[in-house]
Amino acid sequence: MEVICTGCGKHYKIAEENVPSSGVGYFTCPNCKKRIKIEVPSKKISLSTGEKTITTESRDFESFEPGIESALIYCPESKARKLLQKELTGLGYEVRLINQQNDIRSRFRYHIYDLIILCQNGPEPEDDLANIQEYISSLLMDIRRMIFVVYVHPGGNRFDSMQAFSIGADLTISLPELKNLSKILSPAIEAREMAYKVFFECKAKVEEYIF
Repeated sequence: MEVICTGCGKHYKIAEENVPSSGVGYFTCPNCKKRIKIEVPSKKISLSTGEKTITTESRDFESFEPGIESALIYCPESKARKLLQKELTGLGYEVRLINQQNDIRSRFRYHIYDLIILCQNGPEPEDDLANIQEYISSLLMDIRRMIFVVYVHPGGNRFDSMQAFSIGADLTISLPELKNLSKILSPAIEAREMAYKVFFECKAKVEEYIF
């Protein structure tokens, strides 16, 4: 199925097995982040009797309502993970969990998440965490700048911007600060948006001129 972004005009092809079999879905354009409405006919498989039908739906495709903020969490420690889910849900985020690089690759196939929180329990990052960091670092610059990445580890210092930059994050915090996440997160995101405001304004003007 071919999808054309109404914001920037780019064309995308979505495999049939990854398209919802019925109803409405939303695809986020990786280029301009505009939400594109997708309407597809139901895929039905007739049984041998010819009297009933079974509707099959892809498990890989997930859509979010327009305006919903979305977040991914990597956190092996269950207590901290539950706290994060509670804090983010209270802030209005739709939260999804990831455990390895393949999970984040799958999640980013059709949607650009607003927030990613990565938790490191020990003195060194686990292999899965390191692989997830590698994937985030490989994203195109304009896509990466749409995402706010928080790195939680024992030595995290939210006032040290160079510490965050050195590990490919926008903010680092310590484990005890998780309980204050709602107070820390909003002003940090606002500051980052101000820092990139000119970049996105110029990008929008260039795309408007080209398309």
